[in-house]
Amino acid sequence: MPDLNENHQRKLLTTCQYVDELLTEAIGRMTGPSTASPLQNYIADATPEQIAILQQQLQELRLGMIGMLGENEIAIPSPQISGLWAFRTALIEAGEVVFDLQARFMSNYGPLAPETQKRLDEIAARLMQRIEAFTQVFNSLTIQNPRPRQKETEAS
Repeated sequence: MPDLNENHQRKLLTTCQYVDELLTEAIGRMTGPSTASPLQNYIADATPEQIAILQQQLQELRLGMIGMLGENEIAIPSPQISGLWAFRTALIEAGEVVFDLQARFMSNYGPLAPETQKRLDEIAARLMQRIEAFTQVFNSLTIQNPRPRQKETEAS
C-alpha cells in the first residue's frame, strides 16, 4: 500500500510486535513460571490441551500478522535488543521501584508515624541492598562471559 507512510508502517509493525508479546506472555502465565515464585499473581490452571490450542491460535495469528506486513511491504527487522540488556534494564527498574518504598515517598499515600517511617526506610534499604547484590552478580556474569554480538551478516 503506497498510501502508508513510514509512521503508519512503524505503527502497524510495533502493534503486531506488541500483540505477539502480550499473547506470548499470557500463554506463559497459563503454563506456569519458568522459575517458581511465591509472589506470582497467576495460577497455571490451563490444561495441556487448552495450551496447545491457544499456542496454535497464536501461531496462526502470527502468520496472519506476518502476511499483512508483507502485503504492505513492511519488513520485519531481526531482533536487535540483547536479552542481557533487557535484564539489566529490569534490575535498574526494580531498584527504582524499591527506592520509592522509602518513607519520604510512601508518605504521599497517607500520614506515617515516625516508627513506621523508620521501618519503611529499613525495608527499602534492605531490598535495595539485595537488588544491588543481584546486580553485582549479574555484572560479574556478563563481564566474565560476555556474549559476542553477531554481525548483521552473520545473523541473517
